[in-house]
Amino acid sequence: MTFFIFARDGASRIVLKRESREAAEKKARELTDLGWFEVQIEEDVQIDEAVRSET
Repeated sequence: MTFFIFARDGASRIVLKRESREAAEKKARELTDLGWFEVQIEEDVQIDEAVRSET
């Protein structure tokens, strides 16, 4: 399965992709530790739909 990590900082948003839940959770923790917020993990998301829903 594919997992997407969505996160924001003060000026931007990122979407990262990981192939396992464990890897996605690890990256989400790292992002939170670095000061990113609204960090979310979603499973099998169509990127186009995710980007449209954020705007």
